[in-house]
Amino acid sequence: MKRLALFFLPLAACATTEPPVSEMAAAREMVAQARAIAAQDAPQDLATAQSKLAHAEAAMQREHYEHARLLAQQAEADAKLAWTNAEKLQAQRALREERSGR
Repeated sequence: MKRLALFFLPLAACATTEPPVSEMAAAREMVAQARAIAAQDAPQDLATAQSKLAHAEAAMQREHYEHARLLAQQAEADAKLAWTNAEKLQAQRALREERSGR
């Protein structure tokens, strides 16, 4: 009987998982913000974030909420990475221009 309960416990947890509404919203917002700065200077990082967000959206449609939550969190983190890498490249470019102008 105990084994049966352990088998159904994960299934019950999946059934009661709430949709990751806030995580999806945060991922969408961060990807949109990163798109403005990273499209030119960190396109690969941005593409990774966009892909994970698209997969999160698909998981939401299938009601695979835990998977959607994980992908949304990853998409947000990847978008932050894209933003940061793009800012770094822009700062490096500005520094080189300043140094060459002297």
